[in-house]
This record gives sequence, structure tokens and C-alpha cells, in this order.
Amino acid sequence: MPAFWDQDICKQENAMNIEKEIEKAVQILANARNAVASCGAGISAESGIATFRDPGGVWDRLNPAEVGTTDGLIGTLTKNPAKLMPVFVELLDALAKAEPNPAHIALYELEKMGILKTVITQNIDNLHHEAGNSDIIEVHGNGFRLKCVSCGFIEARQRRQLIKEAKTKIGAMTDFSIDSIITLMPKCPKCGSFMRPDVVMFGETVKDIPRAFEAANTCDVLLAVGTSGVVYPAAYLPYEAKNSGARVIVVNPNENAFSEVSDAYIPMKAGEAMPKILDMVKKFQSSKVIH
Repeated sequence: MPAFWDQDICKQENAMNIEKEIEKAVQILANARNAVASCGAGISAESGIATFRDPGGVWDRLNPAEVGTTDGLIGTLTKNPAKLMPVFVELLDALAKAEPNPAHIALYELEKMGILKTVITQNIDNLHHEAGNSDIIEVHGNGFRLKCVSCGFIEARQRRQLIKEAKTKIGAMTDFSIDSIITLMPKCPKCGSFMRPDVVMFGETVKDIPRAFEAANTCDVLLAVGTSGVVYPAAYLPYEAKNSGARVIVVNPNENAFSEVSDAYIPMKAGEAMPKILDMVKKFQSSKVIH
């Protein structure tokens, strides 16, 4: 038998296996009443926001030990700000262009159907909010929510407006000294001090993690979407859910980081898999009503 026949057979078998896993996921989700989605950088990557850890990402170009902590970031800005600015501007451009992708929209549709109750996300890009989900636990914070460094006042800002203001200020800068860069930081309307993005830096405590674990421990299905399973404590969530009796569905094109606890694994991009799953769940539920 020619080699290309073997390749075709392998492709067909692989496609059949994926379809079986999708069918498993559909049956699990269609019967869920308290599903939780745990989302990683993979879902944002499909909106054009490169992951920090993948080849070519931020940590490939900047040392996280230098700029990943608050002190390290300030130190780098003081000694060599020109090193950071091109990466920062590039990140702003990506965030400005990003839109919720079909995976974000599918998660919102699952919420509207009464299936999905909570989204737990490691992403700081605000896209789950913009897609429409209502209960969102942002364990690494939100880049478009500002927090005063003095009084702790928190203010949510519009993503594109905040980026526009930042890029206008950067364009007007004549140098990249630390004093000039400080002018980029918005002022607190309460006390006049500087505000920083309300995001978690290395060494800082993750946000709302007790609520995230409570959601995982009380759900009937946990949907792990676009997460590599290497960032803790978020990587514990599928295990917590499984130990509490939930079913676990994993959607990730690269690998199943939760193979020990997953009930269905779909090796596809979230933006391709989630709309397909959503459509099949709708059909499954419609057929149940008819019968």
C-alpha cells in the first residue's frame, strides 16, 4: 500500500477521534447546569494577543526576572527604558486591535443558555467582559482596570480609550527617561497619586483565588480552554473540579495538560472548537425538547 494511503487513513482516523471527543463534550455540556470555564492565554492568542511564554513572546525578548516584578520593572525603566518601550508599544498595538473571537462569543452564548455560570481567566485583556459574560474571575487582574498606588481606589477604563491616551503621550515624548515615562501613568481622581494597571506582577498575590477554587469545587463541568497547565495556582482548578465530582473538558490544540482528569479532550483551537460545540449543544437540547 502506498505511503500516502497510510497518511490518509491516519488523518481520517484522527478526524474521527476528534469528532468522538466533541460528541462526548457536547453530551457533557448539554446536561450541565453549573459549568465553569477556566481560560488561559491560548484563547487570547486567537484574538492577536501573543502569549508571553511561547516562542517570540515577551519572555523570549525580555528577562522576566528583570521586568516581571514591580521593583524589576522600575529598575529597568530607570536604567534602560528604551529596552522596554518597543515591546510596550507593540503590546499596545495588539491590544488595540484585539476583538473577542468566536471562542469568547461561544462562552457568552453558553451563559445565555443557562449552562455556563462563571469564567475564570488568567488573561488581563478584558475580552471576556466585552464578549458579554457576566461573572468573570480575573485571577491575574485586568489591564484596563486602574488602581491607585496610594489610596487603593479602583477605576475601570475603556480599553481603546486608555490605549489611545497612552499612545498619544508616548508619541509626544522627547525622551524615554523614567521621569517622562511616569507621565504616562494616569492620576487618581481621589487623591491625585499615580494609578497603575490592576494586574498581578511576579511575586504578587493572585486575585480572587478563593472564589475561583469555590467555583471549581461546586461546578458540575469544568471547561479548560487554551491553558497550558503550567501557571499555578490556576492549573490546579481542573483537578479541584474533578476531585469534587465534576466532568472536565479540555480544548487545546497543542497538548492535554490535564490528561489525568479529563473526560473529553479536543485538540483544536478554541475559536474553531467552541462554536462547533455550541452549535451541537443547541441541536442536542432542541432534539430533547422535541422528543
